Amino acid sequence: MSTFTGVGSGRAARLGLVAVAAGGTADVAQFILSRRTMFQTAPGRARGSVMGLAVWLALTGCAAAGAAGVTRRELRAATLGLAGLAAAGGMGLTAIHTAAHIGGRRPALGGALGLFALGLALVTRRSQ
Repeated sequence: MSTFTGVGSGRAARLGLVAVAAGGTADVAQFILSRRTMFQTAPGRARGSVMGLAVWLALTGCAAAGAAGVTRRELRAATLGLAGLAAAGGMGLTAIHTAAHIGGRRPALGGALGLFALGLALVTRRSQ
């Protein structure tokens, strides 16, 4: 059971991580579905988007397993690693889009979701 009380409960943080990861997954999936032509016009961009979707999907699965009570060390490591990838990818895209003055708020949302996921992954790791 959780002994960490900084966020209220480890369970709340685990459920929050599931919600954030699902939000990241939905954001990237919607981006891909709304720009299907990029697979022909910008295949490298499309591959990167699909890889980002895979990271968010895997993070959602790991977070859901953790919220369901699975406490394996490998799961915690995978969750933290995937959250780190999501944060790095989101912040990288935010920086690139900001520097190019394109993308609006969407890249910033992805960066914020990634950082939030990483923070929650760190909290859940300490609470198990």
